[in-house]
Amino acid sequence: NEGWGYQENLLPKYQAKAGHNVTLIVSNRKHSSGGSFETVEPEDYISPDGFRVIRLDYIHYFLDKLSRSVKFYKIYGILKNIKPDLIMQHGLNNTSVLQAIKYIKKINPECKIIADNHLDYNIGAHFLRKKIGSAISRNVSLFCNRIAKKYYSKVYGVTPWRIEFCEEIYKIKKEKLDLLPAGADDEKIDYDNKDVIKKNLREKYDIKENDFLIVTGGKIDKNKNIDSLMQAVSEIDNQQIKLLVFGNTTEDIKERINSLSDGEKVKYIGWISSDDTYNYFLAADLVFFPGQHSVMWEQSVVCGTPLVVKHYEGMHHCDVGGNCEFLYDDSVSGIKELVIEIVGNKEKYSKMLSVAQSDLRKQFLYSELAKKSVEVIEGE
Repeated sequence: NEGWGYQENLLPKYQAKAGHNVTLIVSNRKHSSGGSFETVEPEDYISPDGFRVIRLDYIHYFLDKLSRSVKFYKIYGILKNIKPDLIMQHGLNNTSVLQAIKYIKKINPECKIIADNHLDYNIGAHFLRKKIGSAISRNVSLFCNRIAKKYYSKVYGVTPWRIEFCEEIYKIKKEKLDLLPAGADDEKIDYDNKDVIKKNLREKYDIKENDFLIVTGGKIDKNKNIDSLMQAVSEIDNQQIKLLVFGNTTEDIKERINSLSDGEKVKYIGWISSDDTYNYFLAADLVFFPGQHSVMWEQSVVCGTPLVVKHYEGMHHCDVGGNCEFLYDDSVSGIKELVIEIVGNKEKYSKMLSVAQSDLRKQFLYSELAKKSVEVIEGE
């Protein structure tokens, strides 16, 4: 997804910027501007960020349902041609790893292979279902990874919880596991002009300098629980606490989100570009995510703004030393209580802000994550 804030386009971008020769082999499915999927023609081109992109369609068998359940892409010939020294497998639930192993065994035994995992017991719920399609896909990927485990130099979870998923579901050895989280695009964060950005954005939405501004957003569905945050802020008897909400809503919650936006204390502004999200986090006094994880958790950390996220076991990585509070009670009353506590306790908030603005935030920059992603080569 060219220009989006996802790992698939940002990690290769910063790997290429570090001087590596990078090729991304990817399917011919991508997100449309509205967020849904669309199919495009297979192609081979150089991205504006300086890495090669090869888009492939999967092989279509005589049974279309089987083709979709177990997508197979022909990559062995491509690997023979480009002769990689490092192969990174995006996700553990695909069959392409077998062709990567074939390349290592037959062509380049010095090549290293690493993988990452984006599934957990929440995001990966579809993977664990008992439906026929899910069962076929799951068993094929588990079979492939039984073969691949001994070839992996590293397997990265993009959250600590997803590291656990690797160990418990895929049986990857603990010593091979590490964290490589989602992050933020270095070039999109104008941290040095934070004060100017804050002033201009607040003026745009009629938010006073001494108002306490909370920002949240992203793809808004029921799992994100943003409607509860909106209701909580509207019920707090403090007119200086304001909430700005951005993003597209799913149809089942659109009416409720619109009804909770009063244009004064709670403002729903709709979709904004992925580049602009960083400015909204820079302008906030507090970023608040009361529901399911998204890549915006890590992006907001880099912006140096105190953060609240919903508590999940094994999901504490956005706390870099006191910048982050965890929401244990995600009801309207629980959210109200936490907001009032943070706003009312100046010493507590000051400590959160001090840690948030320290250099600890930089560990989520993609320039740093790109370095870590090639450590099995550069460490030699």
